[in-house]
Amino acid sequence: MSRPVHGGRCLLVGIAGPDWTTEIASRVRELEPAGLILFRRNLASPEQIRELLVRFRELVRGSPIVAIDQEGGRVSRLEPWIGTTPTAADLAGRGPGACRQFAAATGRALSALGIQLDFAPVVDLSEPDAPNGIGSRSFGTDPHGVTEHARAFLEGLLGERVAGCLKHFPGLGDTSVDSHHALPVVRRDRAALDADLHPYQELGSIAPVVMVGHGHYPVLDADPSRPASCSRAVVHDLLRESLRYDGLVASDDLEMGAVACRDAEGYAAVEALEAGCDLLLYCSDLARAERAAAAIDLAARSDARVDARRRDAVLRIERFSRDFPADASTADDDTRWAAASAAFAPFRTLV
Repeated sequence: MSRPVHGGRCLLVGIAGPDWTTEIASRVRELEPAGLILFRRNLASPEQIRELLVRFRELVRGSPIVAIDQEGGRVSRLEPWIGTTPTAADLAGRGPGACRQFAAATGRALSALGIQLDFAPVVDLSEPDAPNGIGSRSFGTDPHGVTEHARAFLEGLLGERVAGCLKHFPGLGDTSVDSHHALPVVRRDRAALDADLHPYQELGSIAPVVMVGHGHYPVLDADPSRPASCSRAVVHDLLRESLRYDGLVASDDLEMGAVACRDAEGYAAVEALEAGCDLLLYCSDLARAERAAAAIDLAARSDARVDARRRDAVLRIERFSRDFPADASTADDDTRWAAASAAFAPFRTLV
């Protein structure tokens, strides 16, 4: 018997801490999200995180997604356990081989914890000191070099049966504004934007997930207040139709400053879904996720197109879950984790 399709099943949500309170467990069971995204606030120990995820999979039927941002450098949720790790800029200085080896170590660590999706690598074209929220998270400014290193990173993760994600489509490198705080405007013309799109053109066939960022692109969308994540011209027309990307499309966090102002009563979630995003992120505020699910369901009841888009999104999420089932085995957990964390030792010399 198939599960009912509802708005919660398009959401990837975060929770406040390392444990399930009775209230949060009840709300997550009711919401039935597509998955859970983990942050440092959720991670007390490897043993604790495995217990947290066992409980999560009891609360949510099927095969929910567990995701994390484990890029390396300053975006390293596992740093308290694995130590300081190199940035993408550091890895680019050592070449694709080092990048592939680092990603393989990352994949082994995530798999040992029961995490099957890493929101990495970053493929924005950026200088390492740029004030755009990207900086050294990028492999550089040359689209061919970025593509080569991103390919190695994806292959390293995939070799450990962990999915990677290209982000932040269509590119946030050419801005001085951090989308965590406000809406960046990327004023590249269409020809210049082709450089940002190069990694997606070349790697779309092997990338399980693409994350759409919250920048505004006047050359693609005339509405000056609309971020890419909520733009059908960007997600459907450019990513799906022009670049023919057929994998899972995730929004960036819909609580970020660039888009939060559009999200009264979950409206940004409806916009992002209609634009073509499948997996909608609410990384901190469960109440906002609940409002988003309700808004999606309300819109779907009154508009057959939204209902069809909701169903398509859920089908893509389910396909991803089949392709990347979480390793829920508890056999030799301590041994697996010890070996996985030790694999990062060679990379501390790159920092």
